[in-house]
Amino acid sequence: MSTPDFLKARISDDVTLAYVDSWHGRAKEDMPERYTTVVGLHGVGFNSAVWTPLLPALPSSIRFLAYNQRSYAQSSPAFDAKQPGGTDATATYLCDLMEFLRFAVEELGVQGVDEETHEGGIVLLGWSKGTVLCFSLLSLIHLTSSPSPSSFLAHLSSSGLPHASLLRTHIRSLFLFEPPGSALGRPPTDDYTSAMKAVSPPNSSTPTEFAEAFAGWIGMYAPSAHADEVAEELLPASGLDALSPELRQLAWEPACVAHGFAWRLAEGADEVQRLAESALKPTGGVALPVGLIYGTRTNGYCLDAAKTVEGWWGISDDAQETGQEQAKRKTAVRKVPGTNHFAFIHEPEAFAKAVVELVDELSL
Repeated sequence: MSTPDFLKARISDDVTLAYVDSWHGRAKEDMPERYTTVVGLHGVGFNSAVWTPLLPALPSSIRFLAYNQRSYAQSSPAFDAKQPGGTDATATYLCDLMEFLRFAVEELGVQGVDEETHEGGIVLLGWSKGTVLCFSLLSLIHLTSSPSPSSFLAHLSSSGLPHASLLRTHIRSLFLFEPPGSALGRPPTDDYTSAMKAVSPPNSSTPTEFAEAFAGWIGMYAPSAHADEVAEELLPASGLDALSPELRQLAWEPACVAHGFAWRLAEGADEVQRLAESALKPTGGVALPVGLIYGTRTNGYCLDAAKTVEGWWGISDDAQETGQEQAKRKTAVRKVPGTNHFAFIHEPEAFAKAVVELVDELSL
């Protein structure tokens, strides 16, 4: 499978973001009259090439864009954070997202949401740490009081979020694929602690040692909980082993891992949790439809986060909801059976199906 070439988006005088476009080079007359654009937001250590296995599984009505965050291949260097918790970097990276969306609309011609048919528009698909950008956007939209000085909100421009009109004209929904517990202010689970404690403060480690420990943990499977589940040793190779040699060479950027851990919604975990909960469970419901996707055999840290979000939404395996109740809540969940944090690589067809189903269910 060939990997897409990185293109360049100059989002300001001094910032360039590399990106991929599944429809690059496609003539305008060959595009569907109406289509949905999914914008992928990658996680720690992997640039946007990691989405490559998913692209052939997407229907012809979906255009896929994804950009490399600062510090990743061919993008500008990382923002030099000065605030505890890197909250000023979080604010900067949220603005980068909005500037990239502006570029996609103005330079690439990405369609907005049709007011009559509710077709078209943009779906933000955050993976892992990329979901923090979704949380930051929603918590800003739902803000009802003065921001705390220790949160990312305090570092946004007084003029507000750039290109905020796109929230009304173009963004139709946000999908969260396996947010990590840290994005919700959750305490570490045993699997995370076992893998990362030796390389995390107060212990010391080199960037290479930290990245190797992270890569070894992030692709873990949860042990089988039921007799009918496939034994772990029979599941597909995961983590770095899930990537072909060519894709691993292009997509895996271990030098970027440490910085990925250095920026969050707020300095302290308690405030991170408050912001995440305000993003996904605000009084009166979410301002934009939100979908959650997770693999049923994912690592404990991401599984704990998924169950936390489901709890905020009042969802459980035993809960019975009517379609009207789901529509009112504007949230929905899709589970990808037997897979984990790399579901879009292990099971691209099943993952694409989950995305399409959420697009349809959460139509405005």
